[in-house]
Amino acid sequence: MTCSHITSCPLFPLFTLKASLSVWQVHYCNGQFETCERLKLAKAGARVPPNLLPNGKSLDPALLKR
Repeated sequence: MTCSHITSCPLFPLFTLKASLSVWQVHYCNGQFETCERLKLAKAGARVPPNLLPNGKSLDPALLKR
């Protein structure tokens, strides 16, 4: 089973390296998506920071695609 947000996750376009994105997708989107901190916040109706990673850590804003 996959995450219901797999086609619309705003985090995906932030990755310039598709290999890096693939690592997150395999573990969270196509795996243990129930543990995704982004999904938990979204389900709770809370604002999801754009740089929040599925593991709850924040992506360095300097690394975000411009």
